[in-house]
Amino acid sequence: MTPASRACRVGSGPITQSDFIINQPGCGQKLHVLPYPNAYHRIVLHGNQTNNQFTIIEGLIYINEEARLHYHMNEDEMFFVINGTLQFAVDGKQFCARAGISVYISRSVTQFVRNINSKPAFVQILFAPSGREKFLETVSIINDNSPIDSTQANLLALNHGQVNLGEVSKCEDLNCVSDNGTLIKLSLYSIRFMFISIAFYRTINLNKNFKRYLIVD
Repeated sequence: MTPASRACRVGSGPITQSDFIINQPGCGQKLHVLPYPNAYHRIVLHGNQTNNQFTIIEGLIYINEEARLHYHMNEDEMFFVINGTLQFAVDGKQFCARAGISVYISRSVTQFVRNINSKPAFVQILFAPSGREKFLETVSIINDNSPIDSTQANLLALNHGQVNLGEVSKCEDLNCVSDNGTLIKLSLYSIRFMFISIAFYRTINLNKNFKRYLIVD
């Protein structure tokens, strides 16, 4: 296998598996994944690049956009919220997922996700095993044509192992608004932990003959 220096490629050759891939920002196949005017996501990694182990997509979810209640029969799904805030309903439980939070959803478990009242939320989504891109490539054509044929989209989803269930019976008011500081807070905690760890390591190594505990408030 030949290493790939970047996933954004010039030319029309096939996408193939590589030893490693360095994916550049804004790269990947752009698809119209949800029935909203701006609901375009990119396929970051195709299954034929990962030995069919997983597929990764990424994109923005704008306010009032949602993936209605559904479940997958063939794939597990993992959401990584990079920016903004989303409201989830997973197996009947509703909660907010702010920047820095990951949400794993097993296959056959019902799920719903919506941007209730946040700036555009940037997410990466992993599907395992791969194959999800085949559905997205086809439904993108349906979503590009107005009015959108929801019956055709639902049948297509079912043929690819996704069962659409419609609206959530009640969307709870959880105040899922954007928290711009979340990622900064996580970074500060990580930096603080790093310095505490270094200080503790040095203390232990400089005092081999007796125990000494360094407490940092």
